[in-house]
Amino acid sequence: MTSTRPAFARPRPLALAGACALGAALAPFTTAAAAASETSSFARPWVAGNQTVPVFSLAEAVKEVVNVETGFDRDKDGKIDTIKVEVTRPNAARGAKVPLIIHASPYFFQSARNAWETDFFVPRGYAVATVALPGTDFSTGCADVGGDREVLGTKAVIDWANGRAKGTHPDGSAADATQWTNGKSGMIGVSWDGTIANAVASTGVEGLKTIVPVAAISSWYDYTRGNGIPFYEEYVTFLADYISHYNSQVCKDLTPVLQTKSDDPTGSYNKWWSVRDFRLDASKMKASVFVVHGLTDENVKTRHFGEWWNELAKYGVERRLFLHQKQHVEPYYEFGATYSTPLLQWFDYYLQGIDNGLPNEPQAIIQREDMTWSTDAVWPPAGTQDQKLQLKSPLGGALSAARADRYLSFTQASEYSSDTIVANPNQQRGDRLVFLSNQLTSQVRESGTATITLRVKVDRKAAGLQARVVDYNNGTAYIVSRTIADLGHHQSWKVKEDLVPGQWYDMTWEINADDRIFASGHNLGVVITAEKPNPLIAYEPVTATVDTKKSWITMPLAGSLPSRAAAREMVPLATTVVGPAGPSRDVHEFIREFFEGSK
Repeated sequence: MTSTRPAFARPRPLALAGACALGAALAPFTTAAAAASETSSFARPWVAGNQTVPVFSLAEAVKEVVNVETGFDRDKDGKIDTIKVEVTRPNAARGAKVPLIIHASPYFFQSARNAWETDFFVPRGYAVATVALPGTDFSTGCADVGGDREVLGTKAVIDWANGRAKGTHPDGSAADATQWTNGKSGMIGVSWDGTIANAVASTGVEGLKTIVPVAAISSWYDYTRGNGIPFYEEYVTFLADYISHYNSQVCKDLTPVLQTKSDDPTGSYNKWWSVRDFRLDASKMKASVFVVHGLTDENVKTRHFGEWWNELAKYGVERRLFLHQKQHVEPYYEFGATYSTPLLQWFDYYLQGIDNGLPNEPQAIIQREDMTWSTDAVWPPAGTQDQKLQLKSPLGGALSAARADRYLSFTQASEYSSDTIVANPNQQRGDRLVFLSNQLTSQVRESGTATITLRVKVDRKAAGLQARVVDYNNGTAYIVSRTIADLGHHQSWKVKEDLVPGQWYDMTWEINADDRIFASGHNLGVVITAEKPNPLIAYEPVTATVDTKKSWITMPLAGSLPSRAAAREMVPLATTVVGPAGPSRDVHEFIREFFEGSK
């Protein structure tokens, strides 16, 4: 891959997460004393000691509907587009000011605005606002699937909270947020709702002090494609149709333009996608970030938190991490106080200015494989190093194949391989390659983003590949991470080329981030398969040959794999259970997961 990138180029990985954070402790926190000095001089009965406590009645809360002006007319109706905001705030003493927590979403037209944040935070001295994205619900303007219309329209709410944008009540009277807010805003949400938090924060808007992106996208390209392979046909159209009210023909006419610019036929990264790549603007971030993600999330895949984390570390953004073993879920309902306690501490510190010891807390909270919880002072943890594991056999490398040949071939057996293809790794099969470590004599922990490099040739003009990292143990094959890639993008994600059958190509791509402990007695495996490179083309089975001498996986590991034994000495591994499940091939089911996760 090319190492240069123009302004709109998709960023390559920051080496690996393991390497990027080994000397990177928590980014320096702002002092709570300085933050507290900015708060109102009025007494705050909702603060007891070093935390907020529920003292306000929801029944007596002040509720108001506000239409915030964006400053532009994107639906071309001759009126300034407005964003509908519903605010619930404590009925605090006159002159007392509270921070604002914003939950923005494109889904409020499909479900009531009964965000849990209102019930939890308002009694504790926070205002909570639910915000409909442009072109959805009762907000005007046009939705554009992660683009500037969506981002700048939502950013206007932060501007309004800080007196920089106009807001009016439905009766036309002025709505002045500076009368009750302390000027500090936070954003929170799951899925698309968390994605808009990433997006708005990446503008560097003043007044947005912190965000909590949960199961959130950091690059829309990587949400809709796997390294050049579109996950679904016309997915941008599907998403736009799903959320848009299309009150304007201008907005309806915009959707096919968005679809065309997304470029399904090549799957390439372009300037249109760069606008929706928030990692590129991490240098502008002024908000701290509490990243929350499920390690088995195959909707918004783990690379979104992994590569976002890398960029935040690069620019010294204050950050924390909460990783769990669930999929695409709202953690408040799944984990209760295990999640809400550190979340409240986070908001109390950044929005209320409470000196509660947050800078001394562990940077990472992680649910382990046995469902217990652990913490790490920094993440990736100390001792994590990038280890290059040669896909080579039988001696001298960390991972070995069942056959000792340098050149190993396999033939695609279906359009898209099933996860069951990783089962029984010692069994000879013609539709995959399996590389295994010896049985581990002590635990090995992966923390961060791995990359795989293959030298490969194929017998077709187009080919897709998939790499799965697998934890084998006692009849179980646990798929730790999986990622697909289009070999036609071997030089750059921006350019797709037809392959020359029989010609060797070198390709490197990232595997979804993870935090996994491979226990003593287990085997670490890598399974390589061939996949359909684009849903728009006819299926043609590919035969691929890998040069194992020039192929490897680089993993951020703490601990070392045992020395390789000869392939003939490998203990047979029979597996009957394979999991967790991969992403659905049904786009309707996929978007249902996306929507349900935000509720």
